[in-house]
Parts: sequence; structure tokens; C-alpha cells
Amino acid sequence: MSSAIRLDDCLWLRSKNADQPVFRPLLRSLQQRGASVLMLNLADAGELARLRERVWNSDQHVIFQGLLPAELNTLRPLFAQRQNFSVLPVDWWLTPFWFSQHATFNIFHTYNGFQVHAGVTSFVPGKWPPAFSLPQRLIPYELQSSLLRPLAWLSAPLLDLWKWRQRAAAASSASRLVYFPYPIAAEEVPLQEECPRYDFTSMGATMGTWLMRDPFVPSALNFANLYADRQRLINLIGQLHPRPFTVFDRRRNDTWLPWEELTRIIRQSRFMVCTGGVHHNAIPKFLEYACLGVPMIGAVLPWEFPWLEQCMVNVDPMRISLAELKPRLAEAVEQHPRLRQNCLALRETILKLYHPDTLLDMLQEQIDGGPIRPGYLKLPPPA
Repeated sequence: MSSAIRLDDCLWLRSKNADQPVFRPLLRSLQQRGASVLMLNLADAGELARLRERVWNSDQHVIFQGLLPAELNTLRPLFAQRQNFSVLPVDWWLTPFWFSQHATFNIFHTYNGFQVHAGVTSFVPGKWPPAFSLPQRLIPYELQSSLLRPLAWLSAPLLDLWKWRQRAAAASSASRLVYFPYPIAAEEVPLQEECPRYDFTSMGATMGTWLMRDPFVPSALNFANLYADRQRLINLIGQLHPRPFTVFDRRRNDTWLPWEELTRIIRQSRFMVCTGGVHHNAIPKFLEYACLGVPMIGAVLPWEFPWLEQCMVNVDPMRISLAELKPRLAEAVEQHPRLRQNCLALRETILKLYHPDTLLDMLQEQIDGGPIRPGYLKLPPPA
């Protein structure tokens, strides 16, 4: 099966969840390469019927890109017998077990999925997030997550028994796991000179809660705030605004901003607050900030982005105190010119490594049995 899969000949079935600026470079490359790309629209009553006719009348391999659990479960009856699909989620821990079990390939944007599934590390290898978190915004999902958190904690032992059974039944062949980092393209991160207005800026969410469907992720993390590290760090930095540091916190300016305005504010910042969450997730922001010439403060990743330490002031957001952080911030401001030059010097290298065409070629090589190319991981690529 795998030797017959050519990515340019696949049907890329995309979710509206994948209709974000970070995925625009991949969409353009797929279209330029002649791949079939279809946006799934379940609000259209005839969508499933048309999709059934299309996939059952061909042996075309289907890649589910960014589909949410509800979208995948709606498609399960259609693919239960046909199968012949691979899964490329945005957040791999959300994938329903049936799909990860029956996928020809489980494609990971971030390498923590490899490490967790291989038993090398746990999903949260350091300090866990607080047991309970208040919602950051008065929106239904965050309110529901906060209310469901006590129930999730109490039910975790029973749910983990079910996950233990799933892990025992899991098809664990490492050859079914492939790595496809988030892509980036120069046109999405225009490099322009801006006068600095802020010492430290936070653009990322500080509340990230999920229902953990992957059997390798503990149920005790259901609806826990995986971005607690980022939340704690920006809360500490915010206490030092406006003196001695100027801070831009997106939470206090919670209006929709076009991508052009977002990148302008980033370029006007000396440092971006950036972490991958307590689960060390290699989010696209690391790439975007470095390519915009703006260094970061936060936690480096244990496995990915070997170049990141040249662009970041590394702190432990879950353990550092305000008294310890304040001199670190002063040192960071002094080091800013050097770190910015590092970002600028690495820009072309990063844009080449993570260009969507380069990544699609590397993904095809892995599907054909080859290794991950050097330059992406701190540890040696798996044989």
C-alpha cells in the first residue's frame, strides 16, 4: 500500500480548522503540484454523498488534513470498509483511536507524538498544569472546560483503564509514524524595519484545553490548561509593565487583527513570549517569530528546532519566580541586538528547511521508507 502512495496523487481532504494563515503555504504548494484538494463542508447536506461517490469509485489515497474529531467521526461509516487513508491532524492528541489505528500513516506536525507513542517520554514530561483553571474568556468552550475539569479528574482512573486496552490493541509499527513539520513561506513573514514599541509581547493563547482522545495521553489531562506555562510567564512579565518594561499582551487587546497587523506588532517588539505549552509542542510561532527577526523568551523545545537556542532566552516558565525573572528580562534586553542578528542570519535557512515543497518531498521520502532529513531534530533521526 505505502509504496503506491504518491502525495501529489492523493486527495487532501481539508477541514475549515486547517483554513488558517499557517496552512496557506501548504495549500499553495499542493495546488501548484496538481494535488486534489477538497475543503470538507458538512453543513452541505449533499457533501457526504458526493464524497462517497468520489472515493468509492477510485483507489485514491485520502489524507485527512486538520479534521476535527466530530468531522472524522462523521466520516467513519464512509471509510470503515474502504479505509486507504492517512491522518494529518493539527493536534494529534485529539485523533479518535479508530482513525489512528486504521490509518496507513499517522502524520505528525510535531515530534512529541513520536516520542510519546514510542514510550520515550510522557505527554507532559515536566511540571503538570494546575489541577483547575478559571476561563480566560467568557466563551462557551472555556467555561465548559472549567466546569468539566473536576469531573474529568475524578473519572480519569476509569478512562485510563479503557486507554490501557486501546494501547494494548494499537498497531505500533514505527514505520506508520511520519514527521511533517509545519511549513512556512517568505510571503507570510515579510521582513520590514519597524521602530521598537514594546519590550515583550505575547500574541499566543494562554488557555488551551482539550478532551484527550489519544490512548497514549493520560485522561487526567482532559480539560487541563496545557498553556499554563505561557500563561504564567506573561502574567509575571505583565507585573513589570509599564516600568521597567513595556509589555503588549494580546489578552488585553482581544479584538480581531488581520495577519498584516499582527506581523507589524511582532516586528515592533524586542521579544516575543513563546512556549510550546507544558507538552513541548513545536508550534508555528517559533518559526514565524524567528523569520520576522524577533527573538523569543520562553522554553526551548527538547527535540525539535536545533537552531532555536540561538534565537531565544531560555527560562522555565513553570518554576521561575518574579524575583528571578526580572534580572533575566534586563539581561535579555541587553542581548537583544545579538539575538536579533541571529534571527536575521537564520531566516533564509529556516525558510528553506520549512518550505512546503521541501517538507512534502521529505514526507514522500519517509512514506517510501526513508529517514527524516538532518537539520530538523536535535537527536539523531530514527533509522
